[in-house]
Amino acid sequence: MSEPDVTLTDYGLALECAFLATFLALKSTRQKMLRDAGMFFFVFLGLSAITGGTVHGFFPDQNSPGHRHLWQATLQLIGLAAFSTWILASGILAKGRPGRWLAVAAFPQIALYSTLAFLVTQEFWIAFTIYLPAALLLLAGFCCGAWRDGHRFLLVGASGSVLSLLSSFLQFMRIGIDPVYFNHNALAHVVQCVALVLIFLGIRYVSGPEYLELRVARSTELSPP
Repeated sequence: MSEPDVTLTDYGLALECAFLATFLALKSTRQKMLRDAGMFFFVFLGLSAITGGTVHGFFPDQNSPGHRHLWQATLQLIGLAAFSTWILASGILAKGRPGRWLAVAAFPQIALYSTLAFLVTQEFWIAFTIYLPAALLLLAGFCCGAWRDGHRFLLVGASGSVLSLLSSFLQFMRIGIDPVYFNHNALAHVVQCVALVLIFLGIRYVSGPEYLELRVARSTELSPP
């Protein structure tokens, strides 16, 4: 195993995502789109952690077929996780036609990103071009829900989004604890593990009955007579 710190934290991240996706899948809800988008976010992110960890641990040679195929799969799975995040955030920010139009904006993004990742560059920085807009939109969705509808619990999800962005910053700036034993990727994975629990709690709340009932009640109050 060439990078045990990165590989093991990646696999730990994948295991966490599997549990969180399962918990969401088992939750009954009237907000099926939000729940399913959150579930697929964890599924795709977990799969990308498996393929990415396998690359770091067992296929370090960039010229090997295993590295090329698994790394391409990692980039595409990150794109799908970001796509799911955008759909989720759209449903939190707006309902009805505005929400659907906002969700539609995810399709050209994933199409362009997938094409560039497949044909132009496989450098990891390209993943940030699709992940960051989706992560920022989810942060906006949690903050808007907390302010607009009075759901203070969504600040937990917002905190998770901030930590997730911090994880990306650590990874992009290559900030780690030790370059050999616990590098920037491993540290980013640990921060992301904490972030995902908080994001999960936010998703679980917005797909629950309390959120829907209060949102409908607030919309009725704000509607003109």
